[in-house]
Amino acid sequence: MTFKVTKDIAYGDAPLQKLDFYEPDKPNGAAILDIHGGGWFRGEKNKEGSMAERFAALGYAVAVPNYRLAPEAFFPAARDDVLAAFSWLRDHAETKKLGVFGSSAGGSLSVDVGLAEGVPMVSWSGIFDIQQWFAAHPNVVAQPDTKTDFVNTASAKIDQGGRNDPFYKWFILNYVDADETKFPQVEPFERLTAQAGPMYLANSQEEIIPVSGIYQLGQAAATLGWALSFEVIPGGQHAEGYLAEAWPETVAFLAQHLLKGSN
Repeated sequence: MTFKVTKDIAYGDAPLQKLDFYEPDKPNGAAILDIHGGGWFRGEKNKEGSMAERFAALGYAVAVPNYRLAPEAFFPAARDDVLAAFSWLRDHAETKKLGVFGSSAGGSLSVDVGLAEGVPMVSWSGIFDIQQWFAAHPNVVAQPDTKTDFVNTASAKIDQGGRNDPFYKWFILNYVDADETKFPQVEPFERLTAQAGPMYLANSQEEIIPVSGIYQLGQAAATLGWALSFEVIPGGQHAEGYLAEAWPETVAFLAQHLLKGSN
């Protein structure tokens, strides 16, 4: 399937508040906001192009936004931006069947959008276990990753070495400007309601993002009687590193909630 791509559409006034819009020649009647990862401090929409093309090949219209990054802009700037990008998609997509997808920090942001808008959401390696994890790891010293070339390395190759607790602690603190009192606002748990859209979560067992986060969301979902499904993937691959395993379930989930029903 072919598709048209319109680059650098402004959805706000800040330099990074731009998105790319993918329009398939044979639309399936639904649209997706596709949010890049990067620990809230790096990443860009261009690196999400191959994923957007996958969705467009299935007939989805796809908006891929940039958003403001820490430390130039701390929480909640990234959340505010992806919500604004979703508003742009809602206004410009020729459908009311909307969903959201993201990996890593983009997975967390996808849940932020899904909870705010009540739409189906997919998160690969989203970051949810923050307060409990920090309480359980007081002696971990936060350290940035100075070895990875985040600009030129493909998304599917980043953070594929399994656990990296110093880096995990560092990029979370970087997002909130070292203010741990913001953790409850970053996590989704205080914003969960029974009216939330359906959610599909994936995480690998031994990756950089603790798998405990999706178990916590699973418990919260059961308490609220809310639709959530998740997949725990063996090994230590992160986000797009386990694309082959998570893609079929993601496609099936989106088809179920966007193509076979309404949101």
